[in-house]
Amino acid sequence: DDYQTAYRAVKTLIDLGHRRIAVVLPDCADRSISELRYKGYRAALRDSGIPFDADLLVVTDGCFEMPETYAGASRLIESGADFTAVFTLSDTTAMAAMKALEDHGRRVPEDCSVIAIDGLELSAYIEPPLTTFCQPMDEMGRRRAEILLDMVQRKGSHACELLPTALRRGGSVVALQ
Repeated sequence: DDYQTAYRAVKTLIDLGHRRIAVVLPDCADRSISELRYKGYRAALRDSGIPFDADLLVVTDGCFEMPETYAGASRLIESGADFTAVFTLSDTTAMAAMKALEDHGRRVPEDCSVIAIDGLELSAYIEPPLTTFCQPMDEMGRRRAEILLDMVQRKGSHACELLPTALRRGGSVVALQ
């Protein structure tokens, strides 16, 4: 579930000593995924005794687009906000945020760690490779097709299943000393 995966991602950063964790949040009309992931971010902070800081929240224009994420991350950096890590809601937005950090002279992960959710194959081939929680895309597609077929054949009804995500450690996250 998106909430739990976001919670685990932010807790990964917290467990590595990060306390100033920014979040890049797309401004989507359909906020189901982004809303759940944002709530997971807030819950991980709360449960770890870290107060929410609105200065570390960036809401971008659009919905998971890289140019908008790049612009939002640039605004965050230019604001002078103090943060050691960035949580993004998707691998593509993480890549855009990493580019903004680099273009503003901040190295990933030496100056700022970045973590995301998706597990896109491409994100393993960027430099540094992205640390991300991988969703079981093939299994998700297979189950969606099975559920839809059962509904069409009147053998079943709408179903909601939770499939496990797995952390893929890349090079975009480091422990604070």
